[in-house]
Amino acid sequence: MPSRDSVPDSALAGAAAVALTGLAEAYRPRPVTPLMPWRYPHRLVKPYVITARGQSWDDDMVAVAKLGAGRQLEFDDAMGGIGLGVVILHLGDDAVYLVVQSWAKDFQSRLSIFSGLEVGDLRPAPIGVAPCVWELEVLSHERASYVHHILNAEVDVTAWLDDALDTRPAPRVDGIPSGT
Repeated sequence: MPSRDSVPDSALAGAAAVALTGLAEAYRPRPVTPLMPWRYPHRLVKPYVITARGQSWDDDMVAVAKLGAGRQLEFDDAMGGIGLGVVILHLGDDAVYLVVQSWAKDFQSRLSIFSGLEVGDLRPAPIGVAPCVWELEVLSHERASYVHHILNAEVDVTAWLDDALDTRPAPRVDGIPSGT
């Protein structure tokens, strides 16, 4: 007999319960790769790459994303940004996403999402699109890092830059030389 916790709430019976079960069965963590910080005059950015299974990235893709994110960050600066930001390039199963978050005055942040079939055709995502579960993992980490190193500390920007999320699988030390 299933435990009480695994039985869906009666409000989520039928198709909703089936949908939740399907999501739970299909979910797999995705590797989050932190990149070296991007340093601009008056701005520091922590970039990340998230990859779905079978997806890979290269420096050219990151350069295109950096260019697009830079334009958004310049706009954010003009709208009250304080010079600290996070950029996520997410190579998903269905599309490529670029999430740009910048910290602003008065404890606010600005969030912009771009999407496209390839990095070179990123456009602003439709109104209402929000970060997915994998992007939220990074943004959650970054919110905690910002509070800890900037707001609750003595504004330790170096510690903030060093506090990067990295969920890549560790190399197997017992594997054969090919790495498998």
